[in-house]
Amino acid sequence: MVIENFLPADYALCGLTVVMAVLGLFRGFSGTLGFVLGVIAALVTASFGWTYSASLTAVVWQRGAGVLVATLLAFGLVRLIVKRLVNGLLAQPSDAIFGFLIGAALGVLVLVAWAHSGIYLEYSTLAKEVSSYVR
Repeated sequence: MVIENFLPADYALCGLTVVMAVLGLFRGFSGTLGFVLGVIAALVTASFGWTYSASLTAVVWQRGAGVLVATLLAFGLVRLIVKRLVNGLLAQPSDAIFGFLIGAALGVLVLVAWAHSGIYLEYSTLAKEVSSYVR
């Protein structure tokens, strides 16, 4: 695989990986881990919140507003708790390096998830190549 075969989606994937790695470098390991776990908590909260709020109200915008508030609270609280707990475990240089590595891993995880899904593989040479290993 050479860069001459890259399609526009491949450049976007590479750019996303670089951006996630740089954000991880600045956030550090604790901030990046807090962000990832906060997103997971927000997704779980939104899923369960939307399902269970149907019994409380039938008005869609009220359900949406309530789920939005609950999701933002879940994201913020989990991110704050994880960042405070993990922040004291690593010294500053290693925190930044591990943050860089986990950020880069998140970018690669997007590529692997796309390849595993098998959807629109014709738009990315990288995803098509990874798909042969993932499936």
